Amino acid sequence: MSEKSSNLNTLKEIKIGDHVCSIHEDQEQSISFAVDFLKFGLENWEKCLYIGDVEEMSGRFEKIGGKNNNIKTGQLKLVSAQITTAEKLQLISENYESAIMEGYRCFRVAQEMILCEELLEYETKLNDFYPKIPALGICQYVVKVFGSQESFEKDLKPSGPSGEELLLKAVKAHPKVYIGGMVCENPYYFSPTEKNFEKELKAYLGLLMDKTTMKREKTVCEIRSQEILKERTKKLEDSRNAIFNMLKDMDESYKKLQKAYSELETLDRMKDEFISNVSHELKTPLISIKGYGELLYDEKQGPLLDEQRKSLEAIIRNADRLTRLINSILFMSRMQSGKIEFHFEPVDLDDAIGISVCDFKSAIDKKQIAFEKVIPKVSMVRGEKDRLIEVISNLLDNAIKFTPLNGKISIKAWDEAENVHLTVSDNGIGIPDEILPKLFMRFYQVDASASRKYGGTGLGLYITKTIIDILKGKIWIESGAGKGTTVHVLLPIAREVGPLN
Repeated sequence: MSEKSSNLNTLKEIKIGDHVCSIHEDQEQSISFAVDFLKFGLENWEKCLYIGDVEEMSGRFEKIGGKNNNIKTGQLKLVSAQITTAEKLQLISENYESAIMEGYRCFRVAQEMILCEELLEYETKLNDFYPKIPALGICQYVVKVFGSQESFEKDLKPSGPSGEELLLKAVKAHPKVYIGGMVCENPYYFSPTEKNFEKELKAYLGLLMDKTTMKREKTVCEIRSQEILKERTKKLEDSRNAIFNMLKDMDESYKKLQKAYSELETLDRMKDEFISNVSHELKTPLISIKGYGELLYDEKQGPLLDEQRKSLEAIIRNADRLTRLINSILFMSRMQSGKIEFHFEPVDLDDAIGISVCDFKSAIDKKQIAFEKVIPKVSMVRGEKDRLIEVISNLLDNAIKFTPLNGKISIKAWDEAENVHLTVSDNGIGIPDEILPKLFMRFYQVDASASRKYGGTGLGLYITKTIIDILKGKIWIESGAGKGTTVHVLLPIAREVGPLN
């Protein structure tokens, strides 16, 4: 950093009310700093006074074009330092009063300090003057002058203090000290008096320099900390705004989802109502179709030819199939809407199986299936008879569907701990192991191709498992490709009549 830039930085730190001790290596450095100090005041509408080398200062101001104009207006006054301390104080006081009267911002004084016995007393009086009024001043000391033995012998008695001792005491008497481009806060540090005053002076000035350097480094750190804080605050604000916008978007999305969910609920209710209405409308003509078909088949309307009987069997069989399909769809719709209520009671499993087998007798006979039923005396199961018939019918329907001509189907049941264990087995095509976990999924079919050989909607096993779960039972399947299939069902034994927990 150049001396010029150091001076300018220092000038910004010297405030109104300051009384600064200015330490310089030589006369040239002292004059240069005084010029900058006074010029700064002239540019800021301050009245300025210089006490020192008038000839040198006049030449400096003449070079910068400010001498004649500033002196003529009275804003700048140059006075020789060869006056007494009392005269200096009187001069400073008078010029301060005129500065206030003339409306200047403040009063600025720069003065060269020379060796005299009244030096410390004069500095003490200046300390009382500056802090109380809108004025500021620098007392300029030149180290080489104070360290000159010739000057010391000329201006002071041999028994008097040395130049280094006087300068040390003068520095300590100031609230602030200017050293090498810095304004150092004076800590009023008084070390024990040493005989080597030059060494103590250097140590003391070094102490001030170190303190000011630390102060500036701390200021730089604080400024950087503030910048970092601002950067982080900005990032936090950006993050907060981003989160706020995200929450706003989420709120809007949530409202849209709520609206879509409400619309879906409405559509779902409409679907349930549609399925219910269509199912009832379909069941009504089916009852008539099946009823008249059975009348004809029983030859209540007259004798039948063999071909006519076969046709009526197909009509009745498909009417039953369509009825089961409609019942399955209607059951699934009601289950989803929670409209089905179960009324549990002790049910004779053998009776429910007999009804289901009777419904499928024609299909069993048509495929010439060997049917076996092994149900010794078993306990009553807890459930609902119509739902149990539906479970057994779904299992029996699948067994017949996948059992070839002249195949075999068996239904067995026995008591097992707290349950009745029911199995429906066939020696049909079987089911591959990888498909077994998917069988109870809604609408799943083993063969879903367009040219599939076996019919069905994929709802039978789904509905069967749903009913068994409600009955607090269990169902699982054992099978393998080409090995036939066995469906296992566990149904709780009925202990008492009432709701199932």
